[in-house]
Amino acid sequence: MGEPDYYQSIVQSYQNAYASDHVLLGFIERAVGYLHPQSHILDVGCGTGKPLDVRLAAAGHHIEGIDKSPSMIDFSRKNVPGGKFHIADMVTYEHPTGQQSLDAVFNVRALFRDTRADIETCVGNWARWLKVGGFLCMVVLAADDYNPGKVVQYDGDGHCAKVKRRFMGNDEECVLFSRIGWKHLLEANGFEILDEQMELFMPPENVDSDEAAQYCFVARKL
Repeated sequence: MGEPDYYQSIVQSYQNAYASDHVLLGFIERAVGYLHPQSHILDVGCGTGKPLDVRLAAAGHHIEGIDKSPSMIDFSRKNVPGGKFHIADMVTYEHPTGQQSLDAVFNVRALFRDTRADIETCVGNWARWLKVGGFLCMVVLAADDYNPGKVVQYDGDGHCAKVKRRFMGNDEECVLFSRIGWKHLLEANGFEILDEQMELFMPPENVDSDEAAQYCFVARKL
């Protein structure tokens, strides 16, 4: 089954389970406090647009989102009628307005199916598109916060690992950076971390997913 079909089968249950994530909701409020009024924001891997883009739009910001799943984009358009949402792969996507055009980029729990090289490419792109002083706001799972029994192997530098995870009833293998790996990657692309927090979210039992120790941070482009 291809990914668009896979997401189509879980989109409603995913939104029901994760839109009320207290860790994400708290992070959104902290991140909103850094944003300038009427910021131009790109949400990469926007999912259903809820709760993040709903909150950003309510705060008066201009929202654009991309996701490779057509069903997720359909939900985003319904949840945030004033936003602009496009079907696109975050790795190959090129923002049409070019360099230093965005005030903020958000990426929330959307990197699980990408390689280390893909993630490095994405962060480099986001750095190019952000204005100096713009913000990169992310919620990720860090390898060093993950269940050690599910870590398959770290890369030689210890910055990234392959891990096994259970998500929405499926067993997957994904790539996670460690927290120090994220800090090195951000610094290499001209970011400084302003705000960071790690907190655990326990998904409802009915969605059959691993607990999520979420590393949340706001970084500013220098």
